Amino acid sequence: MRSLFFAIRQKCTELWRRCTKAPDALAAERRRSFEIMAEIYLLAFCLQAAVAPLMFLVDRPLLGGLNLLCLAAYVVALVLHHRLFVATALTIKLCTFLVFVIVGVAVAANQTSLIYYLLFAEVELMLADLRRRTKILVTACLIAITLGVLHLPPLHGTDATSSAVDTMLSDLGLALVFVMLCVVILRMLAITDHHEHRYRSDAMYDSLTRVLNRRAIFERASVHWRTQRDFAVVLVDADHFKEINDNHGHTTGDAVLYHLATLLRESLRGEDSVGRVGGEEFLLLLPDAGKSDSIAAATRIRDSLANHPCRLDKVELSVTLSMGIATSDEGLHLRDLIELADRRLYAAKSAGRDQVVAEGYLDTAASRNAQRLAQGVERALETDEA
Repeated sequence: MRSLFFAIRQKCTELWRRCTKAPDALAAERRRSFEIMAEIYLLAFCLQAAVAPLMFLVDRPLLGGLNLLCLAAYVVALVLHHRLFVATALTIKLCTFLVFVIVGVAVAANQTSLIYYLLFAEVELMLADLRRRTKILVTACLIAITLGVLHLPPLHGTDATSSAVDTMLSDLGLALVFVMLCVVILRMLAITDHHEHRYRSDAMYDSLTRVLNRRAIFERASVHWRTQRDFAVVLVDADHFKEINDNHGHTTGDAVLYHLATLLRESLRGEDSVGRVGGEEFLLLLPDAGKSDSIAAATRIRDSLANHPCRLDKVELSVTLSMGIATSDEGLHLRDLIELADRRLYAAKSAGRDQVVAEGYLDTAASRNAQRLAQGVERALETDEA
């Protein structure tokens, strides 16, 4: 029984997500509003479907028929919403809802409760992806409807005072509106958090390899530098990558980059960072790592690539890596450190590729100052000897 319950719950969750998920073609800035409105349509459908039998049980066939009309309208509105006819979908939903509510308050002779229903309609309107001018115009119409219905006489054949059944239906309706408002607010916060997390992720991570992008990895390195934390930088470049694109196509090249990024991420410690800083170039940031630790990490990466080469359609693609290493004590500025790692990477490629260079090519401001100081000392000694 428990497994059946979880299976049904999983199916309902999948169906809910399928009905509320924004189309892939929709712009990122419109996705949040789309999903919120889709959930409002589904929530309204579920609540009114739950109370639909009650209308007929208490002998209110007019309200029951209008309730069924609302359910059909919500389904149509959701379909149109998914086809991005946002304004049309909301118009259908609001019009049927207002007809149902106006008839309901007239039957119950409780026109003042209309204000609360129209308040929820206003919330829907404000959350919809519509122009500001349209929202202002529809809001004015809702205010006019409210003022008009407040002076609406009871329907023909009904008493001026509401019966116990009508009072019960009116109270139930207000309770459902309150529930809807609470659920909509909670879901709006959840959807907003989800999309904000996605936006932050898209802003920080490379879309192809899912490692940090250039800006994010440099910002993380900058934090280490400002806090004076010891770290090492490793620049990694895939050898002869252009030949892979030329001979096998860019799709294969993308698969190779994804494979390399995954391999780099899995070969490092949990606190290490990987970022894509160029077409086939990656930067590794190794906190609290010295020269020997960095060389060990580079060796580990090369061994992992040798044991797990990139394969595509049962074809093994021969890919090697060239690396340049620099540590934080080798430069006066972060820029000097990155340039030093880049020079060592270039030296590894010039020496035949598939190599790791961690020494030499020190040409930072500190070394230039040291060279000038040494030259000054030599000139002073030469002067004394003369």
